[in-house]
Amino acid sequence: MSRIITQFWVYVLPLPMSLAMYFVWAAWSGNRIFACYVMLLPLVYGYVAPGIATNLLRKWRFKGPWLVGNYYAHHGFMYSANMTPLLFVAFLGTPHETVSAATATRILLCTGALHGFVLWVHDILIVRHDMVEIYNRPASQGRSPEEIVTHYAPLCFFLIGLTYAASSLLAFQTIVIHGDTKPTALFWLSVAGIGLMLTIPSIAYRIIEKPKKNG
Repeated sequence: MSRIITQFWVYVLPLPMSLAMYFVWAAWSGNRIFACYVMLLPLVYGYVAPGIATNLLRKWRFKGPWLVGNYYAHHGFMYSANMTPLLFVAFLGTPHETVSAATATRILLCTGALHGFVLWVHDILIVRHDMVEIYNRPASQGRSPEEIVTHYAPLCFFLIGLTYAASSLLAFQTIVIHGDTKPTALFWLSVAGIGLMLTIPSIAYRIIEKPKKNG
């Protein structure tokens, strides 16, 4: 049963969930540009980061149909479908006004925690059902799927969620609250968003994977 659930999660859910979440975000925020931002940010990240990690750095390799190189043709939509609902849960109840420090902290921590848990479970399932090979220390030691994934997932996915939430909060304040949709504003929001998501979780992963010194 868990294999069927995992295949549904990977192959069936991404495109319809991504489309549905665009309309959910547009309805909630009343702003289609903001809805596009929160949808496109994980979609772009989901192609760029795994593309570098699989096809250039050879950190892991996905297996099965619909592959482009070592990852899925719909990989960005997988990220979008997984991440946008979790961010939406964290944003629920947020008033359409300048975000307070307390509200921002709630959204950041809630989004990070949800990503750290849900995507952790996701990766355990795809490793368990041989849909991906991960080349890290626990894998080289023949450890279980749970140990292989737990080596990186809780921290790195928490940081992916945290940086996604931070970028979305900045976009919410700029686009929804202040109504600034000028091309320059959208450009810098996009640069800041993808920059945060690509750098901070990647640094954490490199630290985790850094060889331990003997003695």
